[in-house]
Amino acid sequence: MHGGLDNFSNVTGNPLFRHAALPQSARSQGRLRIGFERRGDATMMRESYQSGCLRVRLPRRAESDRPCAIVLNTAGGLADGDSIAQDLRWADGACASVTTLAAEKVYRALSIGCRIQTCIDVGQGADAEWLPQETILFDRARLERDARIMLAADVSFLGLEAVVLGRTAMGERMTRGRLRDRMRIYRGGRLIYADALEIGGDVDALMRRAAIGNGAAAMAVIVHASTRAASLLEPVREALAVPRGHAAASSWNGLLAVRLLAPDGAALRADIVAALSVLRGGRPLPRTWQC
Repeated sequence: MHGGLDNFSNVTGNPLFRHAALPQSARSQGRLRIGFERRGDATMMRESYQSGCLRVRLPRRAESDRPCAIVLNTAGGLADGDSIAQDLRWADGACASVTTLAAEKVYRALSIGCRIQTCIDVGQGADAEWLPQETILFDRARLERDARIMLAADVSFLGLEAVVLGRTAMGERMTRGRLRDRMRIYRGGRLIYADALEIGGDVDALMRRAAIGNGAAAMAVIVHASTRAASLLEPVREALAVPRGHAAASSWNGLLAVRLLAPDGAALRADIVAALSVLRGGRPLPRTWQC
């Protein structure tokens, strides 16, 4: 699986992306498949399949050691019945980052809500970064998000998933809706990390409970897998010693996980940037994050 890109399968043939047929009223469906490979001292994008509302752009490199692909949703957000499926692969030795043009918006749902599904495969010796900007859930939005990350035995991987519950910049709280969020990470075919969250009904009331969100309206998880993971734990904790929200970090078996809770999207982003500055070795974030 990890040896190259020749075994790329169509996104719709991947069991992760099989789901019930969407209603005819579905506004948009996006499918994206990106593949990176090492050519000499450089990493190149070998495969780029795009359909529906998803597009990928590869601007001039801001960093000399890696390309940074930017994913954008031309639909401007996700409405009821919409779905996105993303298949991202790094061949052996490839070094590249993938981010998004802007925060993803999930609008009010009338029935089934929408789906975001991501499958990541990182080959031996590769250095991969998956750094999408926040997903903003409008009041009464319904989202099911699923990420499956397959790592070879010796890789460096940095991943982020962030959610803002309501348009906090406008003072909106998510009083109704549903979020189902899952992340699974495998190394060498063995499960090493599993995270699942499901919250629904009066989301704002639930998030105000001390044992759930302690009043937070935004949250994120950052994961880093590499041989350096344990050595980065204390620097990350120092960077988050005085967070804008609540922050915690832990490390075990070559994996470092950072969890963040914040009162709003701006505070969450500030804490994300603080953690990523350490985990990326001081390299600046992609330009889309700085807009």
